[in-house]
Amino acid sequence: MVLNKLKSNPLAAIFMLVAVVVIASANQFPDGGSLGPGFFPIIVSVGIIAFGIADILVDDDTQLEMSDFSITPAVIMFAFLVGYLLLMPITGFLVGTMLFLPIALYYSTVRSKLMIALISIGLPILLFYVFSQVFMVRLPEGIIPVSRLLPQLPV
Repeated sequence: MVLNKLKSNPLAAIFMLVAVVVIASANQFPDGGSLGPGFFPIIVSVGIIAFGIADILVDDDTQLEMSDFSITPAVIMFAFLVGYLLLMPITGFLVGTMLFLPIALYYSTVRSKLMIALISIGLPILLFYVFSQVFMVRLPEGIIPVSRLLPQLPV
């Protein structure tokens, strides 16, 4: 019975397999204290596995209508994401994310220039502080370490 549900929902099974691989990889990260670099990927992966199990166990016979779906925006966004990741060693997390987010927000139909500016500047800075100060994870700095210009938080 469970095997039939897995066959009818292969996407959930694929996500769960990828999550297991991420957990195995994150366990190989160096120990950085109680909340080391592997903590966040493991938590996200456990959540993906839990939602995947719930998706497989729930009987849902609805079919997704794909006739008017355009793959072009998804392909463009994927290309920008690959470019973002490839340029990360050069631009660093902070600058690279500030350059990537306006594009991602535009393709997500956010049109307010103020909202795009606030999110594109504020979110990378917030994420930088959360990962560097709370989780003690070093993020890529790039060839010009702009992140060193940010003040240290008294944590």
